[in-house]
Amino acid sequence: MIKRIVLLALVLASPAAGAEEAAAQADAAAQAPGMVGFCAVCHGETGPSPFPDVPTIHGLPHGVIENALFSYARGMRPCRLTACSESGACPGMTMCDIAAGMNHDVRDELAEWYGQQPFPAHQDPYDPELAAVGRKLHDEHCEICHTNLGSDPVDDASMLRGQRKVYLRTALEDVHQGRRVFGLAAMEELIKGMSAQELDALAEFYSGPAAYPLAEE
Repeated sequence: MIKRIVLLALVLASPAAGAEEAAAQADAAAQAPGMVGFCAVCHGETGPSPFPDVPTIHGLPHGVIENALFSYARGMRPCRLTACSESGACPGMTMCDIAAGMNHDVRDELAEWYGQQPFPAHQDPYDPELAAVGRKLHDEHCEICHTNLGSDPVDDASMLRGQRKVYLRTALEDVHQGRRVFGLAAMEELIKGMSAQELDALAEFYSGPAAYPLAEE
């Protein structure tokens, strides 16, 4: 039933000029796991999310999504209600509430499907000077794992570039304050040692021009 609703919504929302794109989206929706329609409420049908503190999960590596769901189910990541969207929608469940009801097969199925979708980069308004500071921090500390300026994940390093700024800054702060643990001591210690201004700069950089990374100096 959920698949049919998502399928119908995609078809009705697509103009005739975008018939091919609509058909591709409809086909993807028809093949999606049943819970995708539920996930789309916060993460968007094709992303990005309409909520500023919710990440885009379309196109993320399988392992990143599955590990996130497992961590939420075990209460290993902060469980907070999502901020309301610009339209006034306010989700009433946390990710821990949602993931707690998933077994391994459901987590794996969702991670497999989302991992096969294209990543729809989002761009927030940004401060070029602050983003330039973030670029230097990225080059020095982060590029080794988050390659191509954070837009080409390697070894399940996840996608940073093109995520929403509020989400990025919140995630960084959670690590900085010890509320979120990755099991990667070097990265955790690095972030914990950064100032608030440096965390702001990284979030500014990653949420800047997603399609056109800043030029090399």
